Amino acid sequence: MALKDFLKSKVFFRHLLLIVLSFFAILIVVAFVLKIYTRHGKEYEVPKIVGLNIKDIESNENLKQFKIMILDSVYKDGVLSGTIITQDPSEGSLVKSGRKIYITIASYSGEMIRMPLCKDKSLKTSVQTLIDAGLRVGTIMYRAGEIDNIVVEQRYKGKNINVGSDILTGEAIDLVVEVTSTTKEVYIPDIIEKTENEAEILLWKAGLNIGRKVVQGKNNNGNCRVVSYTPMSRKVMIGSAINVNLMSDREKAYKRQVEDFKQSQLIEERIDNSEIITDTPDSAF
Repeated sequence: MALKDFLKSKVFFRHLLLIVLSFFAILIVVAFVLKIYTRHGKEYEVPKIVGLNIKDIESNENLKQFKIMILDSVYKDGVLSGTIITQDPSEGSLVKSGRKIYITIASYSGEMIRMPLCKDKSLKTSVQTLIDAGLRVGTIMYRAGEIDNIVVEQRYKGKNINVGSDILTGEAIDLVVEVTSTTKEVYIPDIIEKTENEAEILLWKAGLNIGRKVVQGKNNNGNCRVVSYTPMSRKVMIGSAINVNLMSDREKAYKRQVEDFKQSQLIEERIDNSEIITDTPDSAF
């Protein structure tokens, strides 16, 4: 049979069809095998584990698809040791089996450490020194002196504490700061949408104290962020206490609360600016 006749024959078309079908069959088999191998398309929803105790993780059936990795251990006042404070990825995320969930837990006890040196350092440096050591700032107090913004005393429960003294992590250290003027004003840092811990550090470094803290809605540990604060002024006296309102960023009202406060801030700033202009004395002609 001539090639031309063969190409027109039913045998040729039958074989061609078989080849095409075989090709697609191989593609389907390969795709199926790859899907099984890579678990492509199989995703699991990350459950909420914030608030659980690390001891209960191994027996939790909802977590058998994930690997739990402890990222950090920190002391948190009022939180039971071993309690999960933060998780990443967050609750509700869709991930593949075997995905690692990084967590921060409350330390099992306040670890005994040596009191670091804060005296003769700037306030910002002293605050960072305490944070790095696992301690907190209690109350920042000011007194007039010749040197500006220098820590002259470090106190624990009302008494001076020496460098090297034993102290548990998580304890609060009061700082006495010398300034050239106890009536000077400082700007309130931008703490909106910051976590509770981030907001505290920013306020301390600005020379301000933490006032009343109110959690609105459900208290989802690790997800609470600042939605508003008082006073709303741009500037306040050093040492002033700033009251903060916190809300879980998973609450439906979270974004609205943040936007409402930002709008109120803009109105307050316009009023302040108009008062400055009004109070400016007329130029002499």
